[in-house]
Amino acid sequence: MKKSLLCLLVFVCSMSLFTACNDDDNNDGGKAPQLAKDIAGTYNGELSVVSLEAKASRQQAFITPVGANDVTLELKNISINMVVEDAPVSIEIDDLSFPNVMVEGDNALVQLKESKVTVQHATFGEMEITAAGTVASQKLDVNFSVKVKDSDGNSRNIGVVFAGEKLSSEVDKKDYAQELAGWYARKELIITGIDLEAKWPTDGIEVVYNKYNQISIKPFYISFPWSSNNTRQIEIKSARLIKTATGVEIEEIHQALTDKRGDATLDFSGKFENGGLALNMTITNEENTAHYVFTADQKQTGAVIEKMTISGDVVTLQPEISEIESNKANIVFYVKEGTTGDKLSLVPEFKISSGATIYYGDAPYVKGTSIDFSTEQKFKVTAESGKTTVIYTVKTAVLQDNFSFVTNFNGEWIVKSYNNQGKILFDEPGAGWSTSNEGVAYIKGMDFILHCYSPDKPNAVTISDESITGKAARLESLDTTGKFAFITSVPKVTSGSVFTGTFVVDPVNTLKSTKFGYPCLKKPVAFKGSYKFKAGETYYHCPDPSQAHVFEKDETKKDLPAMNAVLYEVSSYAFDFLDGTNLLTSDKVVAVASVDGKEQATYTDFNVNFTFKEGKSFDPAKKYKLAVVCSSSKDGDKFSGAPGSVLYVDDLAVTF
Repeated sequence: MKKSLLCLLVFVCSMSLFTACNDDDNNDGGKAPQLAKDIAGTYNGELSVVSLEAKASRQQAFITPVGANDVTLELKNISINMVVEDAPVSIEIDDLSFPNVMVEGDNALVQLKESKVTVQHATFGEMEITAAGTVASQKLDVNFSVKVKDSDGNSRNIGVVFAGEKLSSEVDKKDYAQELAGWYARKELIITGIDLEAKWPTDGIEVVYNKYNQISIKPFYISFPWSSNNTRQIEIKSARLIKTATGVEIEEIHQALTDKRGDATLDFSGKFENGGLALNMTITNEENTAHYVFTADQKQTGAVIEKMTISGDVVTLQPEISEIESNKANIVFYVKEGTTGDKLSLVPEFKISSGATIYYGDAPYVKGTSIDFSTEQKFKVTAESGKTTVIYTVKTAVLQDNFSFVTNFNGEWIVKSYNNQGKILFDEPGAGWSTSNEGVAYIKGMDFILHCYSPDKPNAVTISDESITGKAARLESLDTTGKFAFITSVPKVTSGSVFTGTFVVDPVNTLKSTKFGYPCLKKPVAFKGSYKFKAGETYYHCPDPSQAHVFEKDETKKDLPAMNAVLYEVSSYAFDFLDGTNLLTSDKVVAVASVDGKEQATYTDFNVNFTFKEGKSFDPAKKYKLAVVCSSSKDGDKFSGAPGSVLYVDDLAVTF
C-alpha cells in the first residue's frame, strides 16, 4: 500500500499548494491587538486531498490564541482519504499541532502565516507538514502540504485542504466519545421499504469508546428479509464523532455487508442529543431496500464500587478495592488487633458507577443500614443498563501498627490441612509469617497422578528444637522430581522458605504463589538474626524458570542460603505485593538488607543494614511493605539448588 501511495505522490508533487500571502504582501495597517482572540474557536469542516477523487472526511480544527497576533492551530484524529489504483487509502494522524502561528490582516480577512511541523507516522515514517490559511466571514480555509519520502529518499508532497465554518468561539477539544460510550436501550424502531416486524434489535445496542472522538458499535442484529431468520448483522468498527451546535453527529458510513446472508450495502449515520441516540440506516441488496430510524436512551454500563468508606473506632484503614476479574472483586478494610465480632456491626458508605444500583442480599442496599462484618459479606452492583453485574466480597484484616517483624518461632505453630481433607498436613508459624509448605502440599496432592512427591514425605519447613533458645525453623530443599502435567510444572528442586506474607498456590506460575510482605509503617534500619547451613550434595540448575520441570546437573556449583529483607512501595496493602518473580528486581523496591550466607556448622549471628536504592528514601506519607524472606537455596526462586540443603533460622528481627 505504501508503494501505491508513493506512485500517487509522484502525480501530485508538482501541484501548487498554497494560496496565503507571503511576508511581502502584509497589510501593515490592518493588525489588531485582539486579532488572535477574534478568530479563536472550534471550526467544523471537511478535509480533502487536492484534485483527487476521494470522499472528504469531516474534521474539526481548533484555533487557540497564544498572544495578540499568534495562535495554535490544531487538528485531532485526522483521516486523509485517497483513492489509489481504485482502492481507498487513508492516512491516520492522531494529533497535529502548529504552535505560534503568526496571524495578520484585519477582521475582514485574517491570514495564518506558513508554519511547519514534523510528525512520526507508524507507516510512512517522518512526515513534514506545512500549513497556511485564512479566516474570513467565520470561515477557515487551510492548505496543508504533507511531505513524505520514498524508498529512494526523494520527497513527495500531498496537497490537502481543510474548509470549515466556525462552530463556536469556545475551543472545544472535549473527547465526546468517552461520555457517549455506553448501552443505548431501544426506544423506537421504524422500518420502511419492507413489510417486516421491527423486532431486532430487541433491547438496544452498545457503543464502545475507540479513541479520541471515535467510537465503535458492537455487533447487533436488525430485522431484514432472509430465510426464516429475518435478520442481518451490523457492526460498526470505527465511526468518527463531530460536535455540532445541537449535538454530536456520527460521520456517515457506507460499507459492504458480506456474509452467508448474501451481499448487501449499509448506509449509516446518527446523532447523539439530549441523552439519546438516533440512527438512520439503509440496507440494500438485490431484492430489498430497507430504511430504519432507530432511537434509544443512553443507559450507563458501569458497575463498580469506586469508593467505600466505613466509620468506627475499630477501623484502622479504610477499605481497599481490588481489580475486577470475571465480574468479581474483593474489598478489604483493616481493624484494630483484638477487635471482637460484636464491634464489627458497622455502616458502610459507597460511591458507585453513575446510574448503577448496589444490592445487599436480594434488595437494594439502604443507605445507613449497619452490616455485620464479623463474617465475609457480599454486595452486588448492577449497571443502569442491566447488562453488567459485579459481585464484591468484603473482608476484614488486622493491620498492626506496631508489627515488629520479630520472630523466634517459639509461638504456637498452626496445623493446616491441604484442601481441608485432613490427609496432607503441614505447619505454619502464623502471626504474619508463612512458608513454602503450602506449595509442597500442592505437589503432594498431585502425587497420585505424577508420582513426584508422596504425601508421607517430609515438608520443606518444620519446627526444630535445634535452636538458640526454644524453637527454630528448619528449612530444607526437597527433591520433588521435576514433572509437567496439564498447566502445572513441578520443579526438580523445591526450596524451603519462611517469609512475611502469604502463600496462595498459582498452578500456572508457581513463583507467583508467594505473596511477600507485611505492611511496614516505620523506616527499617537493620535486619538481624542467627542461622546455620549445610549444603546438599548435588546442585541442579533450571535453565528457564517458566519450565520448572526442566533441569540439569551442575557439578561445579555449591548451594548457598538466602536471607533477605526487602522494603518496597505499594499502592494498596491488601492487593499490591511482590512475589517470587520480582522480589529483588522490581522498581518498587526501596531498600534491601541482604545476608551473605555460607555453610556454618553452628549458629552464626548476622546484622546487616538496609541499603536504600539510588534516589529513594522512606516517606511516611507513602505505603510500604516489608518482606523478610529466608530460603534453603539461594536460587530457589529460579527452581535451582541442591536437594538436602538445610538452613536453620532463629531470632529473626528487623530494627527501626
